[in-house]
Amino acid sequence: MTTGRPGRGRADGGTHGRAHHPADRGGHRDNRARGEVRWAVVVPQKDLRLAKSRLALDSPDRQRVASALFRDTVAAAQHTPGVATVIVVVDRIQDLEPVAGLGVGHVLGTGPGLNEALHQGERAARAGHPGCGVAALPADLPLIEPALLGRALAEAGAHDRAFLPDADDEGTTLLTARPGHALGPVYGIGSREAHRRSGAVELTGPGLAALRYDLDCLAHLAHLALVPPPARHTHLSDVLARLRPVPSLVDASYLPGLPGRTASPGVVRHPPRA
Repeated sequence: MTTGRPGRGRADGGTHGRAHHPADRGGHRDNRARGEVRWAVVVPQKDLRLAKSRLALDSPDRQRVASALFRDTVAAAQHTPGVATVIVVVDRIQDLEPVAGLGVGHVLGTGPGLNEALHQGERAARAGHPGCGVAALPADLPLIEPALLGRALAEAGAHDRAFLPDADDEGTTLLTARPGHALGPVYGIGSREAHRRSGAVELTGPGLAALRYDLDCLAHLAHLALVPPPARHTHLSDVLARLRPVPSLVDASYLPGLPGRTASPGVVRHPPRA
């Protein structure tokens, strides 16, 4: 995730900065051994009317894609081993509709930008689940699976702070902090290097490539037609079945190492930004 978020206005309704939590999933237990961390996952979602502006689709289709990604990402996090709770940070109460019924906590964001949204989510997570580590997760990960996220969090649990770079090797997808350590998000252009300079450890474990893949433009949608979909049903797959992206838009060098790929490994790059 490399791009910033537009400024956030005050959301209507709700209590700002304090999460509304569903039933506790065990986040108050102590973490006794290093690496045995329970996690509060914070997923920020900006105003769905403005989301995915780089997708060359009309506004209703962009909103459908963003909403499907949001629900699929949150649902995967909810079913991930070691996750005690998921808290979403949204601009408007209406933006909770895609995750209705999933039992997540929520915060109505009031600050400007993605990093402030994550600070608000982190504060809510620390208050409601003080024994948990905090993990920041973008809402646009089309290939996320509970087992995949679980592996990344298990590796992250060995470090005070850790991060997973995006497929460009420039931005960041996952960012984590163990209990007692501040998340310290510096998302934005060049966030991989910024997180590294901040002291976070880069995750390099095998098999995490799919978690590095976010979805920003039409070429990324087209690429999804060429890789095996997640084993579980996703709302995004339903949306893509109607959109039918054009495979010729795909940069064949993008994201080597996924199951079903035959391209030789190399530097992972997104297609050029429009």
